[in-house]
Amino acid sequence: MDVKHFLAKQSVFINEQIKRLTPSGIPEKLFDAMAYSLSAGGKRLRPILVLESAKAVGMEDIKDIVDIAVATEFIHTYSLIHDDLPAMDDDELRRGKPTCHIVYGEAIAILAGDGLQSYAFELISKNRTVPPDKLLKVINILSHGTGIYGMVGGQAADILHEKENSFNDINFIHTHKTAKFIQSCCQMGGVLADATEEEEISLKNYGLYIGLAFQIQDDILDEIGDEKKLGKKTKKDRDKNKLTYPSIYGIEESKRIAREYVEKAVSEVEKLKRPEILIEIAKFIINREV
Repeated sequence: MDVKHFLAKQSVFINEQIKRLTPSGIPEKLFDAMAYSLSAGGKRLRPILVLESAKAVGMEDIKDIVDIAVATEFIHTYSLIHDDLPAMDDDELRRGKPTCHIVYGEAIAILAGDGLQSYAFELISKNRTVPPDKLLKVINILSHGTGIYGMVGGQAADILHEKENSFNDINFIHTHKTAKFIQSCCQMGGVLADATEEEEISLKNYGLYIGLAFQIQDDILDEIGDEKKLGKKTKKDRDKNKLTYPSIYGIEESKRIAREYVEKAVSEVEKLKRPEILIEIAKFIINREV
């Protein structure tokens, strides 16, 4: 299977759903800022993982969970808006376009991120085809993986190292900042598809391992990636004294560790009903150039 072609096709589908689900209203500038950031493009990996994890444990028709999958991209976009802010990573480009705060100002960018985060959970809770108890579990999984015990906690640890050199646990940062959100997406897909307890654990472990591999590859690309392909400046992590795998282990050892995580991820899902696409996604993560 040509996984790059598959992911490109799936991202087109997700983009269509994002366009359908992007909210509008007053004040227009707030909603314009949200739409601007949502339409900036990207791999759309998180919603794809929700859908493909559901398929991997046997779900045939995913139409009833598409909105839930897309909600994860709303949260991802909120995190990118906030990550680009001057108080965070202070980036002026995201995917080759000016970042939200450059176009709309810091205050509106902050509020656009806040709006996307809360609307994501509104979107999930509005689903009328998934049983309420299952929706509640999905909301719990997603809020845990992206909140203080997940992405937010990891971002805080990342900043504490960068600003104060006071947090020096690379595994904590990468696990919480990136891997727990990706893990949540995989687990959500399993829950929505009525996975067994064993299948759900396999998807959780798979998500954790590919999340760690994904962040290590991001670290590597920041060091040796092509700025034009990435759509942003490279070597920012080094300039800002961020804690990364290359800064500790070097490029080649970081690549080896990422490959090891991918191998662990593959071993977790090989026993699922339809694991092929998840396996190909895992392999793609450490071979991508963006």
